[in-house]
Amino acid sequence: MYSKKDYRFDRIIKSKRATKKYAAVLINRISGRSVKVHFGGVRANGIPYDQYYDSALEAYSKYNHEDKDRKRLWLLRHAKDGFKPYSPSYFARKYLWN
Repeated sequence: MYSKKDYRFDRIIKSKRATKKYAAVLINRISGRSVKVHFGGVRANGIPYDQYYDSALEAYSKYNHEDKDRKRLWLLRHAKDGFKPYSPSYFARKYLWN
């Protein structure tokens, strides 16, 4: 887990992991080193999971469903993660499910 005290958000990039859509790049405030937090799922067959609305880079905008009930169910399902700052669920909620 990365804290806002120790890291600052830099940018969103397309993930190079086959099972993820995006990565958030965070910069350590002291050392200046960067880390990536990957988020957004892609199935094993290469087809991305749908999201409510892609506001990150809009590279996966054709998978937007904009169904408020599906959004509500996703939020309920992932609420156990707590959407802690700079966690994968935090970035998914902010850029794919808002």
